[in-house]
Amino acid sequence: MKTSGIFFLRRPPYRVQLASPRDGHGHGWQLLLGERHSQRGIQMLAAMWLGPEADAFMQAHPELKAGDCLDLQLDRLHVSRDEIVGFVERGDLAPPRWPAAAEDPSALPTPPQVVSCGVHPLTPSSPHMPHSIVALATVKKRAQEAARARKSADEACPYPFESAAAGSFKAYYEAEIQRMQAEQAEQAGAAQEASQEGQPS
Repeated sequence: MKTSGIFFLRRPPYRVQLASPRDGHGHGWQLLLGERHSQRGIQMLAAMWLGPEADAFMQAHPELKAGDCLDLQLDRLHVSRDEIVGFVERGDLAPPRWPAAAEDPSALPTPPQVVSCGVHPLTPSSPHMPHSIVALATVKKRAQEAARARKSADEACPYPFESAAAGSFKAYYEAEIQRMQAEQAEQAGAAQEASQEGQPS
């Protein structure tokens, strides 16, 4: 899944050595990001940027610090340990959206369990989303319920499709589908073993 938008750095980017080389690269740049649509709603993300474009960008902008804004395109978003993670496909500097916060990074609010939910780009309001802020635990619960009800992620997602909440919903939905499939495979294997044990040799 891909998403594009303006993100702010929660700390300066740092170079990491990859234990398992990925896409032919032995190292990459770790970006701890926040996505904010209001002063209260923040989605936490972590992204890895690989390749010569990442190295060139970091060499050109060694002064990057917490609070700086980046215009990024992220790919392969998924949930890992209750955090949304992915890979940077394209990046550029963005003008500061919250100058006061950028001047004082310690003033950035960092609630760990909040997702900002923007308004649907095609409608003036979202009837199924009366509030702009939704708890990440609520997103996870709705995604799990949709997966168990055998609904598709696009059909069941109650959030604007380009919002952070929608991205989190789909990532949690996919994680729940994988968990259910693994559980079914385990149950089928156990049933097969039981039936084999019950047959006379």
